[in-house]
Amino acid sequence: MARRQRNIYKRKDGRYEARFIKDRDCNGKAVYGSVYAKTYAKVLEKLDTAKLTTAVTKVSPDTCENIVQVMENYLEVHKVLIKLSTYWIYHGYIKNHIRPYFANIRCDQLSQEQMQAFIVEKLEIGLSATLTQSVYTFMKKALDGAVDATVFQICFPKSHRPKINVLTIDEQKRLELVAEASDSINRVGIILCLYTGIRVGELCGLMWQDVDFESKQLNIHRTMQRVKCTDSNAKTKIILLPPKSKSSQRAIPLPEFLLCILKEHRVESPGEYVLEKDGRIVEPRVMQYRFQRLLELAKIRTRSFHITRHCFSLRALECGFDIKTLSELLGHSSPVITLKRYAHVLDEHKRKSMDSLAVVYSNCKPEHGLKSGQ
Repeated sequence: MARRQRNIYKRKDGRYEARFIKDRDCNGKAVYGSVYAKTYAKVLEKLDTAKLTTAVTKVSPDTCENIVQVMENYLEVHKVLIKLSTYWIYHGYIKNHIRPYFANIRCDQLSQEQMQAFIVEKLEIGLSATLTQSVYTFMKKALDGAVDATVFQICFPKSHRPKINVLTIDEQKRLELVAEASDSINRVGIILCLYTGIRVGELCGLMWQDVDFESKQLNIHRTMQRVKCTDSNAKTKIILLPPKSKSSQRAIPLPEFLLCILKEHRVESPGEYVLEKDGRIVEPRVMQYRFQRLLELAKIRTRSFHITRHCFSLRALECGFDIKTLSELLGHSSPVITLKRYAHVLDEHKRKSMDSLAVVYSNCKPEHGLKSGQ
């Protein structure tokens, strides 16, 4: 058998075998496991997955360990399995919410009453129900097997999304006017988001290779984010990631007016990215600042850049888009999410639809003053 690197061998049957240490017995002797594949590259991939799985399953925290330590260990082990941005979100949960409350509590001391009290306290100090639910879900996942399952059998209030107050038609027109009068980055960035519903990270991560002028569509393949970093002197860094979810990788058909705007901008911005100036990319935070400045010029109260996505959704519904089409354009995993998010908009749409029946009634009225039944 010809031996390759990393304990990988080619067997007589033509397959490759890769061995790895999956455990150790009570005497410390290695217990080996094996994975098999028809190609060297595939067995190498299986080997890495097997090692990672083994590392994760070995995390069986002692019930006498401190809760915070167990959660920190869990996060470090799973760091390679989650997005860097998600890692820092979970890190913030531990630092800001979990450590201050559970710093001196062991896993075997955690009770259902303490968990319920923690949830109630977070809600009372003003933490949103959605964020509190996220912290709770993370704790439940990280402490699985370390605490009694009954600890997490608690009462949790339902979270209610606030009504989305999008820009009025007049406000949107004023915003578009100041964007048109501004530089090309503001013009393209704002108009593109208002008429495609893409997120600010997706906008900043757009490359010209994602714009298919022949097929007349925009392909969303990545998002740009600024995250904390520990591998340099800088506090944060810009990274490119896959979109928010698998369904967020999507193709958006472009109407002619957007194609014209992009073609004009292509002449002014010959770099790799759509939003690029003098060889420097425009990151989401900068685009947020630019957006706030445009709102001031348009005399519109401060809003998050994400309002452009909501404006697109509302205008699309007003134009008669069906929910499935809108859901796919937004990159939602299911039309149900779109329905829940814009339920109040649909209620208004239903009212307008019912009012439109007046036209039908008017056309069906008896003519020449004849009474019904004649």
